[in-house]
Amino acid sequence: MANNNIQETLKKYFYSGVGLAASTAEVVNKSVNELVRKGKVSEEDGKKLVAEAIKKAEAQRPVIEAKYNEAVHKFVKMSAAEVGKLQKKVEQLEKQLTLKKHGAAAPKAAAKPAAKKAVAKKK
Repeated sequence: MANNNIQETLKKYFYSGVGLAASTAEVVNKSVNELVRKGKVSEEDGKKLVAEAIKKAEAQRPVIEAKYNEAVHKFVKMSAAEVGKLQKKVEQLEKQLTLKKHGAAAPKAAAKPAAKKAVAKKK
């Protein structure tokens, strides 16, 4: 079902974002280690920098997860409504097709009943 495929795609994007965050932490760690090695930052300060970067990234996780869950919820809700509309339309078209196959005209708007003509009574 298309709904399932899109949810899986959204999950992949979400997890790729998580992977990107992990990759960024590795890059920060390598960069700080390089600064420590060159003597531009003390080892203690380097550890603090890495810890702060990881802490900030972790603090953003609930926000990202909430946004992801909200997007999935909106998508599923919209899709269900759209599916309902499409089902009604298919039912209408099937009825019209059935009527045409059997030689009957497609249902039209209800015609107004003809007004009764007043008939004069003879005395």
